[in-house]
Formats: sequence, structure tokens, C-alpha cells
Amino acid sequence: MRRVHISIKHAEEMAFIDASGNMDRQGCRVFLILTHSCAGGVPLGIFITTNESTETVTQALELYNSLLDETSYFGRGAALGPAVFITDDSASERQALKNVYPDATLLLCVFHLLQAFWRFLWDSKNAVRKEHRPVLISLLKEMVYADTIEKT
Repeated sequence: MRRVHISIKHAEEMAFIDASGNMDRQGCRVFLILTHSCAGGVPLGIFITTNESTETVTQALELYNSLLDETSYFGRGAALGPAVFITDDSASERQALKNVYPDATLLLCVFHLLQAFWRFLWDSKNAVRKEHRPVLISLLKEMVYADTIEKT
């Protein structure tokens, strides 16, 4: 993972972070931090926590940073981290990133954005009519994938 930090320029620009869980009896969470490359996602780091609370993830990120030096993130250093993090819509994860990397821009992953909107459309408490759901999700997709402002 150190080689990725020092040899892949994209490490300074953008990182993806996501957690998986329910892999053991204790419900631990495995967090992967990746950056992109011509070969696909490459690992910058990994950590395991006992839960996904803001405090726990903040402490894990701080501990992870203590293993890094000024050459990490292609020279930006552990204190700054990458310029952009792409995340899912986990409030605790996003707050932990803000705590540890206050200058980083946090963006929502397109997949998770569309997934959250789809769940919103299907949640009965939002009273979205069934026949409106496909139209609304299509409109959001058009906005998300538009290549110019005019197309939105």
C-alpha cells in the first residue's frame, strides 16, 4: 500500500472509502481506502473497527494516519490526505472524515446517491406515487450523468 501512496499520482487527488460488515460474530466493520488507476481501484489502506460510530472511525483514521508520513498521498502527507473523498451516505463515516481531513471535499458516490434516492421513492412515508417513481429516477439519472450544465 505504501507503493500506491508514493507512486500513483491519483492518491493525492481522490480516494474512495467504504465499509463492509457482518463478516464475523462480533459485527466488525472492514474499511477499505482506495484510489483509482488505469488498472482500476488500488489500495491505500485498510482498517477494522468494532462499530461504525463517528468516534470509532475518527480514532481508526487517526491511528491509520500515524502510520503514514509526508510522502503519503503522493506527497500531500497524512495530515492533508487526498483532495477528495468519495463515500456512501453514512453520516458517521462522513463526519469522521471531516474530523480527520477538514480540508478534503466529500462527495457522494453516484451508485449510493441513486440507491438512496430509489429507497426514498419507495419509502411509503414519502407518499411518492408508484407511477411517478420510474420518471423521477430517470430524471435524477439524467442530471447525474449530464456532461454539461445545460443538459440538467
